Amino acid sequence: MEVSILGAGAMGSALAIPLHDNGVEIKLWGTEYDAEILKIIERGEKHPRIGVPLPDIKIYYPEQLDEVLDSDLILLAVSTEGVFPVFNKIKDKVGDSILVTISKGLLEYDNEIMTIPETLWSINPDLKERIVAITGPSIAREVANKMPTKVVFSSIGKSAKEASKYFETDYYHIEVSNDIIGAEITAALKNVYSIAIAWIRGYEQLVDVEMSNAKGVMATMAINEIARFVEAAGGRKETVFGFSGFGDLIATFRGGRNGMLGELLGRGLSVDEALNELKLRGVGVVEGFGNAKRAYRLLKQLEEHDSVSLDDFPLFMNLYSVLYEGKAVKDALKEVFS
Repeated sequence: MEVSILGAGAMGSALAIPLHDNGVEIKLWGTEYDAEILKIIERGEKHPRIGVPLPDIKIYYPEQLDEVLDSDLILLAVSTEGVFPVFNKIKDKVGDSILVTISKGLLEYDNEIMTIPETLWSINPDLKERIVAITGPSIAREVANKMPTKVVFSSIGKSAKEASKYFETDYYHIEVSNDIIGAEITAALKNVYSIAIAWIRGYEQLVDVEMSNAKGVMATMAINEIARFVEAAGGRKETVFGFSGFGDLIATFRGGRNGMLGELLGRGLSVDEALNELKLRGVGVVEGFGNAKRAYRLLKQLEEHDSVSLDDFPLFMNLYSVLYEGKAVKDALKEVFS
């Protein structure tokens, strides 16, 4: 079995561990932004974002992309913002390979907001039944250190089950689903809502009082709003209460970039100040931030078809106002709790 990983970031590199443990031959290709990481990996040093050295795999640099597209399975392991640039280079070259994506977000294509799998098969319809999405609670560093993890592989056809054979180990467990739309919207929105839930962590520092009650309320509101969103978009509500939704929401708002942004906003920083602070810390793209704007547009699309009303999403609308309209977190919290 042979797998090509496109993107040498945290999760793409972490997934090389279970793949290697299953005896899979791995080709790791990096974008121009991964060049320094590739050099570190080649020297046998610890990957700077997951804290472990990678096993014996083949390394490929940006100009060698065509050399890695003949594998049984291709793992598209770039950020949401990197999906279009990389996929446009490979869209007609993947042959019969299964294409697995780990990016969690929404994209604009043909003036519509849609999930990443929908976008990819809109560009290349031949891939529709060969696209697999990985969702669920999986922090890259934990996967790389072989901590217990359980995720969801989703596809329209049988590709999710086939792909799971490459990855499943005694520490990396997989549930297979055919609700790829529900899983993907859930995964995108949990990043968005994690920002809002993490407000409380920052706000606690201002008032110097623990706010567990508020965290419980925010998490409950978030999961219920995501369920309404998913059902309106054609996914299954139960997907939201599984690993793709509830499980991943807990993992994300307790840590990660989205939670870090939310915490800084809760402490009173403006959006620009918080993003600059994260940049100084070396934190990369905060996917929930960009996805919030696209989720708002998707919500408007659904409202135009009478599927939902914006009034049904008070937490999301207040989050959007904080991120894009200058609203203060303390004012947003007052509205949310009223």
